[in-house]
Amino acid sequence: MKRESTFLFFALPGAIFIFSFSILSIVSLVVFSFVDYNVFSKPEFVGIKNYINLLSDKYFWACFANSLFITIAAPLLVILSLVLALLFRSNYSRNKFFRAICFLPSLTPVAIIGIMWQWIFSEDYGILNYLLSLLGISKVKWLSSSPENLISVMIATIWRGAGYYMMIFLAALSSIPKELEEAAQIDGANKIQIALKVIIPNIWNTVVFVFVISASSAIRLFSEMYVMIPGLPTDNKSLVYYLYTQSFEKFKLGYGSAIAFVVFLISLIFSFYNFKLLEKKNNF
Repeated sequence: MKRESTFLFFALPGAIFIFSFSILSIVSLVVFSFVDYNVFSKPEFVGIKNYINLLSDKYFWACFANSLFITIAAPLLVILSLVLALLFRSNYSRNKFFRAICFLPSLTPVAIIGIMWQWIFSEDYGILNYLLSLLGISKVKWLSSSPENLISVMIATIWRGAGYYMMIFLAALSSIPKELEEAAQIDGANKIQIALKVIIPNIWNTVVFVFVISASSAIRLFSEMYVMIPGLPTDNKSLVYYLYTQSFEKFKLGYGSAIAFVVFLISLIFSFYNFKLLEKKNNF
């Protein structure tokens, strides 16, 4: 009994934090999605009107399609971070240096990253268009036309996240017994075959985990787009950017809450579906 009381005592702060900032926030979000509220007047209950308006809102569907397009970054991010982890998995001094270099972008504030990539992708003075001009390629409107602006944001997102997910893969790779790879080498397998037949199957749970959290992050993308492309047309925004516009620029907090709940459901369903697939694979 005393041991259980001690456990509850230490678990209580975390439970209060989760309840206050997770469960209570979700409940409040659902409640506000059923009202018409603009900060300056009292909330007015409107039932499912906000959700009905979503179905006929062309900008909502355009932003939804943009967010789905941005999730293409997730598999690319998984592949790149896994390749980096395989390249720098040994504990040589130079590999430790390159790990630090790759991890550094994940520690850099989003505002700095956005400004840096805004300069790189600038149509008039950006270094990328300058390099393309040396090859005889005309200027690309990276930040002012679609889908180029979405692609530019995806590139910045991949650059920022690759080092972070690389560290997760490095931790997973350290759990693979060396005997498995040595046995494959004795059987005549090359490095690519070892990676595909030995390494990836043994860290498949981590691969799925990284894919789920990177895809969920892509669906909720906002900061990079907000900093890199100010004044972005509404139909070029991500779903969370559109949520921000409705909630904090137009002060339609009820409608914004409905959008936020839809984003929450999309992330929840996506994560649940992928983890179910992982569970089925493990059962086999």
